[in-house]
Amino acid sequence: MKIKDHDLRQLNEQRLKTLQEKDPAALLQLTKRLLDDLKEARERLNQNPSNSSCPSGSQAPWFRVGDEDSTEGDEEKADDSSDREPIASGSESSEKEDSNSNGQPKKKAGKGRAPKPKNKPGKQPGAQGFGRSKELIVNETIHHYPDQCAICGDPLNSESAVAHNGFYTIELILGGPENPGLTLWVTKHIYHTIDCACEHENKEMPYRAAQDEGQWKGVELTEWRLAGPGLCAYITWLHFRMRLPVRKIREFLQESFGLCLCDGTIQKCIMETARASDPVCVLILARLLDEALMHADETPHKEAGKPYWLWTFVTVSTVLFVIGRRTKEVWNTIGLLYAGWLMSDGYSVYRDHKKRVRCWAHLIRKAKGLADTFTPWIQGYGIQILEIMDTLMDGVYAAREGPGGIRAKFQGELDRLKALCEKMARSSHKKAGELGREFLNDWDAIFRVLDHPELPMTNNAAEQMLRHWVILRRISQGTRNKKGSKALALIASVIETCRQRKASPLRYLTAVIERRRQGLDVPDLPPIPVEG
Repeated sequence: MKIKDHDLRQLNEQRLKTLQEKDPAALLQLTKRLLDDLKEARERLNQNPSNSSCPSGSQAPWFRVGDEDSTEGDEEKADDSSDREPIASGSESSEKEDSNSNGQPKKKAGKGRAPKPKNKPGKQPGAQGFGRSKELIVNETIHHYPDQCAICGDPLNSESAVAHNGFYTIELILGGPENPGLTLWVTKHIYHTIDCACEHENKEMPYRAAQDEGQWKGVELTEWRLAGPGLCAYITWLHFRMRLPVRKIREFLQESFGLCLCDGTIQKCIMETARASDPVCVLILARLLDEALMHADETPHKEAGKPYWLWTFVTVSTVLFVIGRRTKEVWNTIGLLYAGWLMSDGYSVYRDHKKRVRCWAHLIRKAKGLADTFTPWIQGYGIQILEIMDTLMDGVYAAREGPGGIRAKFQGELDRLKALCEKMARSSHKKAGELGREFLNDWDAIFRVLDHPELPMTNNAAEQMLRHWVILRRISQGTRNKKGSKALALIASVIETCRQRKASPLRYLTAVIERRRQGLDVPDLPPIPVEG
């Protein structure tokens, strides 16, 4: 840049007219420097991962959309995996151009590149398979017998039982205060057959939940698993809370416990935990709707490279995540049922909620942006707004220690701010006009805190709740399909709700999986801690 910010702030239309009258050559020279600066700024603005060294995650989500405009009703070609590691591409095409029947070379897709084959994520057909490399050392053997005849109801004698099937379970036992640490425990389960006197053959079988033909199609929920509930929950916790991809989880288990699990087994643990946790979100939603204050926010999310949004709804004891479009329908699934206070940003879908309060931090940041502009009168708008908002904030903080509302006390500041916003709304300056209209559109929601000083003035609770999952999105580049997105939203809701209640997400997920594998209802949410 040839012209510094200090110099640019002194330039305006009147200064250019004066320069034109006194020294046209100097005006031409200034114009050339401004043109050079403008070109350089545009070139920087147009930099992206495809034409510079910018990281791939720095590109705005609306520039990452594929050829299709909508994903509604699409059947994703990705597999059922929610492993969000980068997908390896197929073999590179030959440098030589293929010819068509007329002897003419075929056109290549993109900028001189032949189209690459679209391989399905995961292991490719014909790839080498791997089995268990060593025998497990069994710590315990449990025999399972049928108790009574399924036909006549008579009790059965286990002495005549014959084993018909069995499997191993590797469980991870969490230590306590007296016995800290982690322990791997291998159990051998043997299932028996007993013939009744009525000549009916009775088989004892592990529990298997009915196959889900809906969103969990292909995800089995059963006791017949190599990974026990504790190990399954631990793998899921590593994946979502510690942000480890499947391959690093496999390496971690090998190095830490000497446990060799394939990627497919680890992936099944993650998806089974998500299906087992599905009823827990029903409990979370019920508790959420009963709370007096809720924070709401949303952030971009990628599903199979297409733009979606991760929504979060936060109260003092519950957290709910939803992945969907950034539309009013997503909010209405919760907003139409919620009667408490809603803290949000300026997104228009929230405006119909009657008991709504606005985040002041967003407005103050925009006012600071105006105060940092190069136009003097626009700077004045920003400075005046910041001064008034600082005065009102000090009044709200003071009122929290005293009685009731303070609107009447600061009516003069409100009138001055409203007149300023009406003037800004008519301004030709884009940012100033937008901020003025935003104040006027949300006036009641913004200053409702003057009548209820006990309410928050920022949406930090929701924004901080999203921070961990935004980092996970940047690492993983999103999810691959609707099933993976559903799993992410469910597990995130369970983990963050447990953390809000000062409970262990790992232990609660273990209890959920254990009960669901037996066909029982999920346990209730951890109790809300009593302060003091």
